[in-house]
Formats: sequence, structure tokens, C-alpha cells
Amino acid sequence: MMTTLNLLKLSVILSFLATALFAQTGGERIRLAGTVVADNMTGLSYRVRGCITSISKEATNTGSAAVNQELIKLDDRVAKMAVATAVARVKDLEAEVGDSEFSITTVHAEIIRVQEEQDFVKREFERTRLLFQRGLVNETTLEAAARRKMEASFALERIQEDLQRALSGKSRAKIALDIGVLELNARQSDLEEFTIHAPFRGVLLNFNPKVGDCVSQGALAAQIYKPNDKSVETFAFMNNLVDANQFGLTIGNPVKVIRVNGESCPGKISLVGTEANLETQSVKVRIKLDPNCAVEMFLNEGVKIDLTPNAR
Repeated sequence: MMTTLNLLKLSVILSFLATALFAQTGGERIRLAGTVVADNMTGLSYRVRGCITSISKEATNTGSAAVNQELIKLDDRVAKMAVATAVARVKDLEAEVGDSEFSITTVHAEIIRVQEEQDFVKREFERTRLLFQRGLVNETTLEAAARRKMEASFALERIQEDLQRALSGKSRAKIALDIGVLELNARQSDLEEFTIHAPFRGVLLNFNPKVGDCVSQGALAAQIYKPNDKSVETFAFMNNLVDANQFGLTIGNPVKVIRVNGESCPGKISLVGTEANLETQSVKVRIKLDPNCAVEMFLNEGVKIDLTPNAR
């Protein structure tokens, strides 16, 4: 952090000297100084606390990572047991749903049987009633047939109630299964928290974990950035920004970034700050580097910036 602050202070001083040179030479071109920074630097943090059990040797040796590459793994034995328990619970709940469906099928079959029996009892009652009207059977026989008819109706009502209970049981079993699946998803998500993967292909910074170290939740494990996604940060004084077009300090204006070895990399101004530093009266300027040459440049590398007035 102190190194970056010192480089920014140096940038301001060089910018001041460049402005003085511009005033002496008549003002066709000015040169600023800046430092290379990574765009969209992403922090990789531990999402749970635990102890490190494995580290990617490839990432450690090369300092880079591929997309979705496993970088660090914490002790996840308890989380794996929780997932296994949730899986077993889901299987048990699935079996309960299957049992409830079988119960419904059984009740439907029983309803058909009871309805057939009821139809038979109704026909028997009608025959008995006709025989009673003709005086072929006595009243006791008719009452027995009526009682069987009534019992058949009651049996049908009871079995229909059983069907409603079976359907309700199936609904409860499905709800329990849905809850079990959600619980399984939660446990699987918890298990994934024990592993840190690279979100994209990039270069790792501050990646120095050790097997056996125990870490806390939220602690920074590393940082990662894309090597071709870099910018240069510099500062311009207010007298350069009063007439930004004259000095080439406008967004989208092409510039040339020069390294210490003389190599140059094209870029474009992507940001001109809207707030000046109270003490130095300077404004941050950010230059987006061409991806083709940004790969070769180092973070915090000091560079010079050639601005061309009215280059747009």
C-alpha cells in the first residue's frame, strides 16, 4: 500500500514537472507519469472457517489459474457427512411418496370393488322388494336386504373418505420431499463453500496458503486479475484540465504509454476524475491499455504517458 502511495506521489511530481516543461516549450504535447494497475481485480476469500487440506501445486508454481480451477480445499468431512445424510433422507421421502401413491392405487381398486358390491346389493334389494310386493317373501327378508343396501352405501362413503386421506397423505409426502430436496441443495451448497475456485483465467496475487493452516471465514485467500485487462493511473493538474482539448485530456483520446525500456503501448483515456485533491489540486486520470501489449506489462510498473492535443 505504501509503495503504491509513493508511486502516486511520484506521478504527481512528474506531472508537475511535465506541465512546467509544457509551459516552456509552447504547449504542443505534454508527458505525464503513471503506474500500471489491474482492472477488475477480484478478491478470493474463504467462505467458511476451517483447515486447509489441499492446495493446487500448479497454481502455486505458475502463479496463474484456469477458469474454475480448484485452488484451495478445506477439510470438508463433516460437510460430506451432512450431504450423505440429506441424500438418505431424500431417498426415504421418495419412498414415502411411492407408498402414498400405492395407497391411492389400492383405495381406487377398493372403490371399484365396493361400487360393484353396492350395485349388486341394490339389484338384490329391488328383487326382494318385488318379491315382497307379490307376497313371496316376508317383511324380515325385505328389511335384511335394505340393511345390506344401507351398509353398502356406508362402505362406499368410508372408502371415499379413505381416498381423501390417501390423497392428503400424498400431498404431505410431496411437501416433505420438497423440503428434503431443498435441505439437500443447502448441504451441497455448504460443501462447495469449502473449495475455492478461480472465477476466470488470470494471474494470482498474494497466493501463499499452506496445508494445515486454519483460516477464518472472510479471510482473503488471494487476488486474481486478467493479464490483458490493465490500465495506467496518473494525475493531471487543474491548469491542464481547464482546456482539456488543448492538452489531450479528454475521454477517448488516444495516448502512447512508454515503458522504461523504450517500448510503447497504445491506450485511450477512459476516466477523467470529477474531484480534485484538496492539497495538490490534481485529478485522477485513467488510461485503458491495449490488451495485446497490456499482457507484457507489470503491475505497479512506472511508465511515461505521451498526450497528443486534439488527437480526437
